[in-house]
Amino acid sequence: MTGYILALDQGTTSSRAIIYDDHARPIKMAQRPTTLQTPKVGFVEQDAQQIWQTQISCAHDVINQAGLLATDVTSIAITNQRESIVVWDKQTGKPLAPAIIWQDRRTADYCAALAAEPVTHGIADAEHVQRDMEQEVRRITGLRLDPYFSASKITWLLENNPKLSVRADKGEVAVGTIDSWLMYKLTGGEHVMDVSNASRTLLFDIHKLAWSETLCNRFAIPMSILPKVLPSDGDFGKTRKGLFAKQIPIHAVLGDQQAALFGQGCLDPGMAKSTYGTGCFMLMNIGQQPKLSEHKLLTTIAWQRKSTTTRPDSSSFDQIVQSGMRMLQPPKKQVTYALEGSVFMAGAIVQWLRDNLGMIKNSREIEGLARQVESSEDVVLLPAFTGLGAPYWRSDISASISGMSRGTTKAHIARAALEAVAYQTYDVLIAMQKDSPHPLTELRVDGGAASNDLLMQFQADLLGVPVLRPRDTEITAKGAAIMAGLKTGLYDESTVKSSWQVDRIFEPSMSTDVRDQHLTKWQQAIKRSLMKI
Repeated sequence: MTGYILALDQGTTSSRAIIYDDHARPIKMAQRPTTLQTPKVGFVEQDAQQIWQTQISCAHDVINQAGLLATDVTSIAITNQRESIVVWDKQTGKPLAPAIIWQDRRTADYCAALAAEPVTHGIADAEHVQRDMEQEVRRITGLRLDPYFSASKITWLLENNPKLSVRADKGEVAVGTIDSWLMYKLTGGEHVMDVSNASRTLLFDIHKLAWSETLCNRFAIPMSILPKVLPSDGDFGKTRKGLFAKQIPIHAVLGDQQAALFGQGCLDPGMAKSTYGTGCFMLMNIGQQPKLSEHKLLTTIAWQRKSTTTRPDSSSFDQIVQSGMRMLQPPKKQVTYALEGSVFMAGAIVQWLRDNLGMIKNSREIEGLARQVESSEDVVLLPAFTGLGAPYWRSDISASISGMSRGTTKAHIARAALEAVAYQTYDVLIAMQKDSPHPLTELRVDGGAASNDLLMQFQADLLGVPVLRPRDTEITAKGAAIMAGLKTGLYDESTVKSSWQVDRIFEPSMSTDVRDQHLTKWQQAIKRSLMKI
């Protein structure tokens, strides 16, 4: 079978579109930047219309650049920044407020107050167990009650826009994450969402695979404004007439980090990846049971897709009928879960050095600058610009640079910035190893910063395991594209592994003593910040 997959990759700072051929190879890519607005302290917003316009422009651009026609495209795959939300008019499709982005912290006080509220559940009609809302949210969603996730953002919009709240109660308003917004615009009205994105809203029961009425009521969010949730390889609809030369079906949707896990070929429990993008996100496949973390990590849905289990070829028709197997029954959609550690600031640290301090002209210069010194010496950059994510989850900590002297140069700060990314990943890994029965033997990496050799070597040295960088480090779009190709029959299951090729393996080379010195320096910097609060 021949054909092409059009992968739409909507990120925090840009929209991209990539064409993949029938061997899951990227042919062409188009990219357009998007603009973040920070109107107040803690507020991070985007123009939802700009998100749509840049994304559809990239889609048209990449088809033209590849010398293809829309009729050559088999299906569309979507991957997107997670947790960010858009609210729009169901009739006109126009945004009713700026998109609130995952980095936004405006609801920090609301979440802190809500987390401490008691919740009582009756058990066996007589016994009662006392929980606070933090525990209840974690039990249902696998997540933490934090401004990072979607629910409190939606609540804030409804509470601070009385007219919007009234319209929501009347069912005139739609809300969704970025995938939902794009699909509404692409199809001309389908209000749907994939299960991996739904699991990041703080409103979705990851056990029952449905919106939680309990949490929707507690966050005062009408369930009528939420989208229909479908499997990651579900039938999300076709593009509306006139958008392309033909109506193209949307066959796969995944949140960006889940897409990267799939694209890295981490299909077996215990396999893990780390994506170095605006933030840094480590995910480990934990199989088909949603084990809740005991070390402040998140339990999330990685994907839900068609089961690959097939009946043995030796089974006769009579045996199948006698065993109760129904050949005409649709294949079961299996759910795969993951443990996740979310680091808020990774590549964004380099962007801060470039845009706010003017230390570099473009992000690629950071490695060369950092290599001008052999060590960061005592300098530690604590990148808590929006608080610290896993495993600390402290929104009240501020960013800082400590350990500077008269001899400190911008090269020391640049090196400390790269080390901060690796330190945060190390912290997540330690927590993940405590939760998982599967020892980590390697870490697969992707994202823009994965091309930084200095960072990857330092990461391997801290972790004590090899770090594997594939040839294609922009693996997020590829993961969604492969899932779409599997759905359409353009690819088979072997494509996931055959399309992943290693570019370089970074082996640990740092002595234990030096490694311990680095980690002690980092941990002391965090302790100092905690003592100031």
